Amino acid sequence: MRQVWITRVGPPEVLELRSAPDPAPKAGEVQIRVRACGINFADIMARLGLYPDAPKLPAVVGYEVAGDILRGRRRRGGAR
Repeated sequence: MRQVWITRVGPPEVLELRSAPDPAPKAGEVQIRVRACGINFADIMARLGLYPDAPKLPAVVGYEVAGDILRGRRRRGGAR
């Protein structure tokens, strides 16, 4: 999989696209093929060093995704 990392506080150039092994879903999780992703306001503020709840850098960001579920268990009501 590919991951967007904030390597340090700074301009957009501190963002890095890195490759990592595909994780296997754990109980209660699903694996998705990401078709689209985004970097949100909190991610930008974290990159600038202005977000108090940001993870310690370097960190993976871009938790906003849309895609297709590849593996995982379906819950009641059709949702996974």
